Amino acid sequence: MIAFVKRCFHYVESLLMRVPLAYKITSWYSIFLVLMIGLLAVFVIQFTHVWDQNEMRTELQENVIEAASHPKKYKPFDDGVFLVVYSHDGIVLRGSLPDGFPKSAPPSFDAITEIQAEQSSFLYYDAPIQYRTGMQGYIRGIVPMNLLDRKTNNMFFALLVGGVLFVTIATIGGFWIIRRGLKPVRTVADVAAQISLKRDLSERIENIPQSGDIMYRLVSTFNNMLSSLEDASNREKRFNADISHELRTPIAVIQAESDYARQYVSSIEEAKESFENIFTQSKGMTDMVTQLLEIARLDSLKDINKVPVSISDVANQLLLTYSRLAKDKGLTLTSHIDESIIIPGSQVLLQQAMANLLDNAFKFAHSTVHFEVSATDVITISVQDDGIGVPEESIPMIWDRLYQVDPSRTSKENKGLGLGLYFVHNVVLLHDGTVHVESTPNERTLFMFQLPISE
Repeated sequence: MIAFVKRCFHYVESLLMRVPLAYKITSWYSIFLVLMIGLLAVFVIQFTHVWDQNEMRTELQENVIEAASHPKKYKPFDDGVFLVVYSHDGIVLRGSLPDGFPKSAPPSFDAITEIQAEQSSFLYYDAPIQYRTGMQGYIRGIVPMNLLDRKTNNMFFALLVGGVLFVTIATIGGFWIIRRGLKPVRTVADVAAQISLKRDLSERIENIPQSGDIMYRLVSTFNNMLSSLEDASNREKRFNADISHELRTPIAVIQAESDYARQYVSSIEEAKESFENIFTQSKGMTDMVTQLLEIARLDSLKDINKVPVSISDVANQLLLTYSRLAKDKGLTLTSHIDESIIIPGSQVLLQQAMANLLDNAFKFAHSTVHFEVSATDVITISVQDDGIGVPEESIPMIWDRLYQVDPSRTSKENKGLGLGLYFVHNVVLLHDGTVHVESTPNERTLFMFQLPISE
């Protein structure tokens, strides 16, 4: 039995899961409205019934007392009350009893009495006629309860009809509002389906008013997500194209040298020359693959294990290494390094980031390179050179992977892949820092990143 109930429950649940959201919401609030209106109707009917019954008792008593005090104003039927004049012997002198009222009903002088007869209920009350009026006997007032029941039934019918009309209008209007309110959700689903079908990330949801509600935020977030995905997809396409282009040349050289050596080389000297070209191209490919692996590892990092790192010591070690390189290249390397600067981070990544900036400066400098590490409100690491500079329109893109301002301006010896600054940018982001570039073509270029000082 329990298993059968569980199966029924799961079946009903599966059916409900297939019902559209607009119908679910409309159904729930319609049921809620029906329950609320039903409870309200019961309360109103019960309250009104009790109120009318008390009012009927009051009118009955007042009419009887008024007729007993002023017999000349007597009326057989007054405001829903039957008035009957009795003698002391119980003989009806004036008026008539309502249908179904028992003639043998005992007098009720002290309080209003309710009596049941022939499936009908009556309220009656008796009052003696005042002696000064010249008449003797008493007056009985009778009210059939079916009048009150008829009034209650009429009210119930009115509430039923009104409730049905109200719930119907509220359901139709609510469904229309919910459908319009959920339109952005349907649009998001349609756009997502189009993107999945066409594989086109340029699709966007348009014409959404800036209402500031949750639907506008949903659409804005979805559009922003699509923009991010499109940018990422474009970068990946550009990355694949650039890598293919970069690998095509060394592979072609290796194939050409190998084919030439296989067919035409006849001496050791010629073979060594071919092997030297092959080695140079393969080494370039190895360096490229190594850099790509480093970038791939860096891209996969969401967080790093930060330990105290002496930036001053790391910078001084780099300064010794690059001072020798400056002499070999005929460059002047100047520096200013504050002492005892310690921050939490990854020493390997920070050292590689600073080395990449120095490599970049040495690659393009004409005569001087300045390396500086200082600490004020933040820690600032900067490298400045007097090289050819970076055009203003290229500055926003130099941090992208594989971006090169102008490959033709890079010498064969210093040819890079456009991965160094991308690596620097990611390392700085992992350390919660910022990057900055200032450049005046053919005068100076300043690369700088700033890291927060830990408290």
